[in-house]
Amino acid sequence: MNYYEVFLEVTDQLKEESSVVSILLIGKTARAKDMNFNHLNDVDLLVIYENNRPFERQIERIKDVPFDISYISIFDMITQVEGRSLIWVNMMMGAQVYFSKNELIFGIIDRVKDIYLNGTNQLQEEDIKFIRFTLSQKLIDIENRKKDVILSGFLMQRLFNQVLDDFYAINAIWPPHPKNTFENLEVVDEVLCKLAKDFVYECTMKRQLELLTSIVDHVLTPYGGRLTTWEKGHYNIAK
Repeated sequence: MNYYEVFLEVTDQLKEESSVVSILLIGKTARAKDMNFNHLNDVDLLVIYENNRPFERQIERIKDVPFDISYISIFDMITQVEGRSLIWVNMMMGAQVYFSKNELIFGIIDRVKDIYLNGTNQLQEEDIKFIRFTLSQKLIDIENRKKDVILSGFLMQRLFNQVLDDFYAINAIWPPHPKNTFENLEVVDEVLCKLAKDFVYECTMKRQLELLTSIVDHVLTPYGGRLTTWEKGHYNIAK
């Protein structure tokens, strides 16, 4: 089955709906060369409606071609973008306009690019200090529990995920979708990307902990490094 032929049938039907103002290619579908979709897991589309309606999603095979189609009103789209929704900013950054009845969607995409390039909100000094302290404490916790192989391995995986999240937060960079993490890291920090890949590939606990420590140090060093004590004072109990 030729995915592109089915794609044309589906999008032609959508274009006939009077309330549909735009159809966007998103995810890997937007990056497919020469509209060759046959190698994709599914065809990802975003359909934008002129009138207000609830957000909807459709994940199914159409003529044996897997589709993942999201439906959203133009009002809700603007609301999500101006609200700096991580999911929607990331989605729209890589989107390609396949069909549009007017220029509004191009303005929205330009707005998304401005938001993305300006980064996320810069953390306050107290927030950065808290990140330094919590990452340091969790490393110590793992070190103290090395004899418990299952628990320490579990804690290392959790800390690995957290330190990557904190890397994006502390540097005011929009975090990617998890499945695009390594692709993104190759662009923003090649050293961190290599350390992270080595951690994932590594099978021995001792070496994993060494790599995780290097990752934490790489992320924290530009901001003062690890912090193992907290003088009496304000502490964010919610975190």
